[in-house]
Amino acid sequence: MNMTFDFKRNLQTVITTVFVVFSSFAYAETVVEDNVLAEKLNQNWNALFNKGDAKAVAQLYSETAILSPGNGQVLKGQTEVETLFQSYVDGGVHNHAIEVVDSYRDGNTLYQVSNWSASGQEAGGVTPTFGGVVTLISKLNEQGEWKLQLHSWNVAN
Repeated sequence: MNMTFDFKRNLQTVITTVFVVFSSFAYAETVVEDNVLAEKLNQNWNALFNKGDAKAVAQLYSETAILSPGNGQVLKGQTEVETLFQSYVDGGVHNHAIEVVDSYRDGNTLYQVSNWSASGQEAGGVTPTFGGVVTLISKLNEQGEWKLQLHSWNVAN
């Protein structure tokens, strides 16, 4: 009788352990996939911005997008997004980069917290650099395109 009881208990332990291990692998794989998607979207954003194409950057946003550049302003829609980023391009901002800290996908929504950095226009032989933390929320639209719905950042330096 003890042998049967021990066998059942051991079998339950093994089954539970296997379930936990495979669940952990599935979770880790999902996190990697989410981060790969976020990195792909960020690379596209950076490439367009660094090319100086504010109009193409604005097209990465939904028509109802909300953007807050960390200065107390809240901008809405592609036109206001384009105007803001064109002012940055005209002001000499370049070498923009976004590095994923963490991301999470829930269905057709991708949540992302990342670090950002950029360089400013050289003045007196010095190229200023700045960066901070950015929060991005993207949604997969009916056409199968990821569009930024919310974009907010701070400036840490």
